Amino acid sequence: MSASQVADVTVVTVTYNGADLVGRCLDALARQELGGLTMDVVVVDNASQDGTADLVAERHPGARLIRSPSNRGFAGGNNLVLDTVATPYVILLNNDAVPEPGFVSALVRELAASPPEVACLTATVLLAARFRAVDPDLPGPGARITGPDGTYAPDPAGIVTLVNSTGNQVRTDGYGEDRGWLADAATHHPAPEVFGFCGAAAILRTSALRDVGTFDEDFFLYYEDTDLSWRLRLGGYQIQHCPAAVVHHEHAASTGEGTELFRFHDGRNRLLMLVKNASSGLASRAVLRYVVTTASVGLRRRQPWPLVRTRLRVLSSFCRLLPRMLRKRRAITRSARTSRADVESLLVAQPTRATGGYRS
Repeated sequence: MSASQVADVTVVTVTYNGADLVGRCLDALARQELGGLTMDVVVVDNASQDGTADLVAERHPGARLIRSPSNRGFAGGNNLVLDTVATPYVILLNNDAVPEPGFVSALVRELAASPPEVACLTATVLLAARFRAVDPDLPGPGARITGPDGTYAPDPAGIVTLVNSTGNQVRTDGYGEDRGWLADAATHHPAPEVFGFCGAAAILRTSALRDVGTFDEDFFLYYEDTDLSWRLRLGGYQIQHCPAAVVHHEHAASTGEGTELFRFHDGRNRLLMLVKNASSGLASRAVLRYVVTTASVGLRRRQPWPLVRTRLRVLSSFCRLLPRMLRKRRAITRSARTSRADVESLLVAQPTRATGGYRS
């Protein structure tokens, strides 16, 4: 491909201190079965201190490397590419995700064949680790898998691949979640339509990004994909799942679920997202619930002090950013083509029961 030609798709992976992760991701991209398609691979290094950028430059010269002078998070790192990308489609791929050989081709060909109102396809994200189903009533190696109707289906081997995500959902209480989380991949067959895309692996139309904007860099990381999905929905776009595009994901390998970093951004960004995009009733209830719960656990000491301190940090940062989010909300309202009520008709109910357990 000559320098003057534009590729069919740009694949972006953002990395921070991921020298032990990004190599596997880029190796898998090099093995893609493109079937005549062309792609540009761009790696954004968020000022890593472990030699990630030098490793990428040395071992993957075919990838374009952007060395950010500071850590801009997932949102800002991706925007270094998304704000100026020239290809008609752009694929987001986590540095801790390893795509199967048909991943890129499946996404590009399905989105190209979709009507223009489909702005995004979210991939099938599987947990890289393998698990054994555990039923406390069935001890021993004869493990079984919980079926969709709550019954147990025999699984002689007992080893299963679990779903990380087939898209993002938002519940009626304002919490986001991965659709299909910990479902058996062999039996999880979700509907094509889904509220939002999972930023670990998805493809977006560049034209839709020019319409509604790219990631909100105030989020830094977490909920930035659901925020963008909500804005796409308000803009009249649809988001669907592409079952044939599969990646294997080391869940939370980069940031660590349950860390202070995770708890702070997860809690704050959920509130910011709702203030920006949700109906005033849903947003107000969520903020009030967070304030009341924080006061309750703080006064009654029902949580360790570090967890209470994180919640107080969340509220402080939320209040500081609230005026900016309200300005963004007004701008979204002016440009919206779909009502907030119509978008919120896509929210899902809170789960009523657990569906079994697994161990690695």
